[in-house]
Amino acid sequence: MSKRLLFVGVSSMQDHAGQHKLYFLADELGRKGVPVTVLIPDIEENRAFFSDKPQVQARFYQGGNAFADAWHKARVVQEATWSAIWIVGVGLRSYIVRRRSARHVPIIKDFDEFPSMIKSFGPFRRAYLRWFERRMIEQAQGFTCASAFIEQSIRGRRPDIGSRLLRLAVAICTDEHQIDPDLVAQLHLAAAGRPILLYIGSVSRFYEEQLDEIIKLAGVLRRRGSPAQVRIAGAGPDMEYFKAKAAAANLGDTLEFVGHVPRQGDLAAHMEAAQVLIFPFPANAFNLSRCPTKAFHYAAANRPVVTNQTGEVATLFRKSALYYPEHDIEALADRCHDALELVSGYDNGIPFSTLTWEARASDFMNWLALHRWLPVGSNIRA
Repeated sequence: MSKRLLFVGVSSMQDHAGQHKLYFLADELGRKGVPVTVLIPDIEENRAFFSDKPQVQARFYQGGNAFADAWHKARVVQEATWSAIWIVGVGLRSYIVRRRSARHVPIIKDFDEFPSMIKSFGPFRRAYLRWFERRMIEQAQGFTCASAFIEQSIRGRRPDIGSRLLRLAVAICTDEHQIDPDLVAQLHLAAAGRPILLYIGSVSRFYEEQLDEIIKLAGVLRRRGSPAQVRIAGAGPDMEYFKAKAAAANLGDTLEFVGHVPRQGDLAAHMEAAQVLIFPFPANAFNLSRCPTKAFHYAAANRPVVTNQTGEVATLFRKSALYYPEHDIEALADRCHDALELVSGYDNGIPFSTLTWEARASDFMNWLALHRWLPVGSNIRA
């Protein structure tokens, strides 16, 4: 029987960051001729994404409680058709229980982040996640991980792992970065000659630390008499909460909430219209553990980026970004002013091809082949 890779998902791209990797890596590997199957919940977003991708075999299961999901996945894993099983997510829904007949099939665990480090989660949920993170590290035969912090943590617990761990950063879809010139012209017209400082992200209390810095930045710029306008592009459950904060700070039109911006086309146009991209990224444990997709969108836009010298963001931008001491709003405003001086002829020196899922898929495929986890006889196309 011919073997296939099995990718096991847990939710949707909208609700789970790790699902981005599952979607796009499966798509790219399928295009390269690798037999790949995805096992994902039967929800509209998942069906829509794979509806026009015959190169990927999509298997849907009816989502239920965590025990029902785990039971269904355990049944699929027992099928004698997998060369390796690659899993995203942390928790009971993502934990694979293998019977004796399937114990020869390697499990590869992807860690996009350590969710147990999210401070907004309560102590019981964090303890639950931490327990599963440890069990998954003990169980897996291989790992993909998105950050140096996670790699070091895994190697500390699994000194035997050697080359069976692959650093696999997140990426962007090539189709997402298509600039609409008409929209860029509209955004320039709306700015009326004012320079635009753009922040992109979900408007949620989960990111309150970052959003508070953006609001404070607008206050400093307004006090200094700067003509720049700070724009927050994104939607979320706490939009009114942050708008109220901005109103209380008397920011006038120095700060604008743009609302939701679709990633397909519109997002690239908003970045193209901006002079500077802003990304507060303080060195807390959670930020050190993760590799934010937003940084790769920013890099693709090839605009000056003002951020903190933290983790994978600093690894990506190296000397091309303008860094400020975290939480120092005056320094943030200074660096934004410096960035505005760089706009003409700016080049961050980061090749677009290195930011894409196609590049990640090639790295992943070569690593799988190295360890003989790639299906034998894959009709691989470069």
